[in-house]
Amino acid sequence: MKKTVIALAIAAFAATGAANAATVYNQDGTKVELGGSARIFLGKLGKDQRGDLVNDGSRIKINATHTLDNGLSAFVGYETRFNGTQTNAKGKSIQKQSGSDTSFGGLTTNKLFVGFGFENVGKLSFGRQATTADDVLGDGLYYRSGDNNILTTSADKSIKFRSADFEGFSFGADYLFGNPEKYTTNDSYKNGAGVAAFYNYDFEKNHNIEFAAGYTFDQYDSVNSSSTSQKNHNWLLSSHYRLDAFRFAVAYGQRTEKVTGATNDTKGKYIFLESKYDLADVAGIPSTLGLQWERYSKKDYKGQDQGKGITNQYIAMADYKLSKNVVPYVQYTRATEKDNVGQRTNENIYGAGLRVHF
Repeated sequence: MKKTVIALAIAAFAATGAANAATVYNQDGTKVELGGSARIFLGKLGKDQRGDLVNDGSRIKINATHTLDNGLSAFVGYETRFNGTQTNAKGKSIQKQSGSDTSFGGLTTNKLFVGFGFENVGKLSFGRQATTADDVLGDGLYYRSGDNNILTTSADKSIKFRSADFEGFSFGADYLFGNPEKYTTNDSYKNGAGVAAFYNYDFEKNHNIEFAAGYTFDQYDSVNSSSTSQKNHNWLLSSHYRLDAFRFAVAYGQRTEKVTGATNDTKGKYIFLESKYDLADVAGIPSTLGLQWERYSKKDYKGQDQGKGITNQYIAMADYKLSKNVVPYVQYTRATEKDNVGQRTNENIYGAGLRVHF
């Protein structure tokens, strides 16, 4: 069976582009699916940089499920990404172009989890995985989209429960594990938790609204101590509305950073707006136009005023779907930042990208 699965997976990978996920094995209650995407961006990435070609999170996914009795199933998920420098057998960096910094290569395990599915109840999973809060913002553009999201959206090791859908309502909860060592020589992640809830309502075909709410909590260890040095509290509310070719999303949240022994805490506010317009139904062009704005501002709110820092990011993009799996696009991004003493930095990022899904 193992040899059969491997052979079929290799064959499906060689013939990528046919579907977003290909079933490579389905027998005796076991189903294995292979999918993923190649994602690149070519353009000017900053005023102090030359034009560059970067990997934008290309990935390969493998998901397997095995059906048990009484509505119970077991599943495993694996996702690898190409986002590091290649290394040889001794772990030494390989640079084929002298001095070239590359994001192509260096396979990294982005997700690896196992769990159980309970019919009409939900799924319980364990391992490296996205948190439930990863679905709250719901940003829908491409390069750097949703970069300033304040929620904790991934975990190196966690326990996660995501409920089934109950008349449009679902919810989830996570517990995140950190460094198991109580005494470390530097600040390290201690533990965290999160909860999220979702609701969607369909008025009619292609006319619906969605609501989501998420809260995440993270703690960090003190140096050479098991006491907590910092606590971060984050919450976010979002809504997505669709009416035929038009889609609009809005989100608002806050972040509080509390450092033990410090006289000042930091409080941040996050605003997100996104709109998309599909030209396929209106003009018969398989293209989508999109705009996005993110703003994160933070300020000391207890004790001495340390000033206010503000980060803004604006994105305008247009794509053209050669097929549902092959999507080239052009994008312009303006990122601005003002620190707490009023110093400003501006970056203009523009170029073209390509995503090929399989």
